[in-house]
Amino acid sequence: MSKQNEEVTNEIQVDSEYSRCAVPKDQRKSYWSLTIVWTGFVFAIISMMAGGGLAVGFSFKQILIAAVIGNVFLCIIAVAVSIVACRTGLTFALLTRYSFGSSGSKVASLFVPIVNIGWYTIQSATFGHFIAQIFNFGDVGEAICMIISAAAMGIFAFYGIKAITILGYVAIPAIIFLSVATSIRSLGVVGGVQALLDYRPSAPITFAAGVTIVIGAWILSTATCIADIMRYAKSTKSAIGAALTGLLGGNILMIVSGAIATISVNDSDLTSVLLKFGLVIPSLILMTTNIFTTNASNLYSTSLNLSNSFKMDRTKMMLILIGVSSLATLTRPYQMDFFIGFLNTLGNIVPPLAGIILADYFIVHKGKYSAYENTKFVKWNPIPWITWGISVAIVYAFIYVLPFGMPSINGIIAGMAIYSVLMLASAKEVVTERWEAEGDA
Repeated sequence: MSKQNEEVTNEIQVDSEYSRCAVPKDQRKSYWSLTIVWTGFVFAIISMMAGGGLAVGFSFKQILIAAVIGNVFLCIIAVAVSIVACRTGLTFALLTRYSFGSSGSKVASLFVPIVNIGWYTIQSATFGHFIAQIFNFGDVGEAICMIISAAAMGIFAFYGIKAITILGYVAIPAIIFLSVATSIRSLGVVGGVQALLDYRPSAPITFAAGVTIVIGAWILSTATCIADIMRYAKSTKSAIGAALTGLLGGNILMIVSGAIATISVNDSDLTSVLLKFGLVIPSLILMTTNIFTTNASNLYSTSLNLSNSFKMDRTKMMLILIGVSSLATLTRPYQMDFFIGFLNTLGNIVPPLAGIILADYFIVHKGKYSAYENTKFVKWNPIPWITWGISVAIVYAFIYVLPFGMPSINGIIAGMAIYSVLMLASAKEVVTERWEAEGDA
């Protein structure tokens, strides 16, 4: 056996989460298992906070329309990425090697964990803030609660996809029940369905900005992290079904629930909203199950991406990440202005990355990658970096210079078009050599 084949075989044997190789066929999972993990990921307090942010600038009818349009766009991206992940069995980080090259992939895949840790920190801080308000701990107590929250949420990520699945089976029914119950209670407070429909925002925003908030909340995960889950799919049908269920069912429910709750008490701080209802224990259960399922998957995906960038044990890397996030919670990133700005930025800069990955698979490689274990890559491919830079510049030009379309849609179209043209025109080969099994015996 060749040295390269031997290295791949050894990696498969020691890497139970398949962070450096394709998921074997006998380890693939059903639609229900995938749906539990992905929906648990999507059932996030961040979506409820996004709904609360929309309520400040939109009427309820506009919120519904923005939620549907934004999630349809997210579904298109999620389905496309899920198909690629299912067919290849690879993490997002490994997929980027086909477009960015082996060394370029290490840099590109760093972007995902950096942003994921931002999400992880926001949610950990939000939960700590919630606990501190319940018990009136004050500023020092809140800081301690936020640090402990960031540490506690990492436990499930240590045990991989199986532990996250189990957590989802326990948490999702509770999240659905409590989200619906919170919405019903909110309707009673606001004065019924008609009063909700008559609601007018205090600080109206443009429709494009609202849709961007919806897309920004999940564009990173639908463009990247979903690959780390759907690579386990037994079939593309299972992967597509799970992706659609999570977004069209779970994410819209979370956005609308957050918006209704915010409208009912005229407060965009979701933590304060839940406590104003006086339902402390149900609110605590909702926040705990909601945040834990998402943050466990967040940290899991982050560790997989960093396995591509640094040759460090996944557990050791997670300990470092948890330490960094714990300290970062002290900046109180749960504050709404910070959160909305973060979402808008993501909604503008991430879509071109998704466009590059999808264009590389479906257009440049015509829907088929060579088997990862039989492929050798160039170290750097400058074209995706050039594409990303130009695409982001185009997105911001359409925002500030010549307003046109929606930033997220502009970004992904620009990324796909520019990358495809440059790659096909240059005839750049990222896969430089294929070493087959012949002669290895």
